[in-house]
Amino acid sequence: MAKKLTLYYDDELNSWIESVHFYLSEIHALGIRLDEIIARNSIVDIAAKVEVHQLLLNKINKKLGDLLLELKEQHSLIQKKKNENADAIIQKALEKEVKKMSLIFKKLEREYVDIKYYCNEFLSDILKK
Repeated sequence: MAKKLTLYYDDELNSWIESVHFYLSEIHALGIRLDEIIARNSIVDIAAKVEVHQLLLNKINKKLGDLLLELKEQHSLIQKKKNENADAIIQKALEKEVKKMSLIFKKLEREYVDIKYYCNEFLSDILKK
């Protein structure tokens, strides 16, 4: 049972790590699109408007980067536990840690989606002009 639980947590952490990598690549792409808007330089005060969005992207990028480090650390701990016969105390600690990571991941995921939507809406409005 402990082995199955550890494998489940391992799969879950792998999924979160893949998601964070994907979100970070999307943030990079949005940053490039914001830079392209500034390069067009045809709208008054566009740099200030873009800067607001870039700051939001930078902030969520940092948070997701920090989360990625925590996820990888937790993943490495789980890799060690997979090869051991973990007892109930270790399993409870592992379960508690993964639940904590789950809450953090979900919170940052929602924050990222909101910022992404906000930036995409801005880019769409600017490109229509």
